[in-house]
Amino acid sequence: MAMTCFEVVKQVLDATYADIPGDEATRDAAIKSALASMTKDYKDLTHTGGPDFSDPVVRFAYVFKYVSSHSHWLYELIGWNGSTKELFRQKKLRMVAIGGGPGSDLVGVLKYMDTMSASPSLHCELIDGCLGWKTTWSDLAHELDWSRPLHTDYVTHDVGDPGTWDAPSNIAKADLVTLSFFVSEIYHLGTAAEDYLRTMLKRLKPGAIVLFSDNNAPKFYTMFDRIAAEAGLEVLESDQGNRKIYDWGEQKDAIGVYAKKFEHQARLSGSLSWRVLRKPTAS
Repeated sequence: MAMTCFEVVKQVLDATYADIPGDEATRDAAIKSALASMTKDYKDLTHTGGPDFSDPVVRFAYVFKYVSSHSHWLYELIGWNGSTKELFRQKKLRMVAIGGGPGSDLVGVLKYMDTMSASPSLHCELIDGCLGWKTTWSDLAHELDWSRPLHTDYVTHDVGDPGTWDAPSNIAKADLVTLSFFVSEIYHLGTAAEDYLRTMLKRLKPGAIVLFSDNNAPKFYTMFDRIAAEAGLEVLESDQGNRKIYDWGEQKDAIGVYAKKFEHQARLSGSLSWRVLRKPTAS
């Protein structure tokens, strides 16, 4: 049976739940509160940005609510473009997930590899501003009993602090770069957000593929499109619209125990914008 995003999320949630301090009642009350607050936070990303992920309770709530759908949509995006699919026929694949701490990007790539029986040796670098995400995803290969070579690395960049942007990253070597629901998270930082994206995209090597998916608001995707154009990226695919999880293999019942416990449902649909871009090779 092919790997599903909900099954991976269930394993991560089990491990994360066990790490939250306090007895069961205390944990559950904190998670319920975090889920309620998160829903409110994401209604005003323009001014406040996303929630504070330094709290493990908030990280649990985000993984429960968003990672299954976000990773599934990235998995679909890979399969919509021939140049992207070609990357997975290589013996080795180096990937960088900008803002990838929540893990959606990595899970989406692993689902594609599993579904398509792709077997490159995968090196995934997660770049994020919250170091706490590292513990959430560092043991993923072990937890999944993943049979193919998988190495993950974690680099901390604080978009609001340019002094952290030179923390060693292998983005200049990456074959694949992903930005899953990241631009909307940093949009409220204004000039710093634009400068960070500009800095990172200009480091790409010729031939690198970039996958962008985010909330379908013009202020988010127009900013990204402008900066991507400045970086010389060519657009291979571009669209926006309503998305759902159209995959009968993806059963949200895998995390049903948590949905019942917290009286809250994981995200299954949304209005998205998505892009596939490439850094041109030298002529």
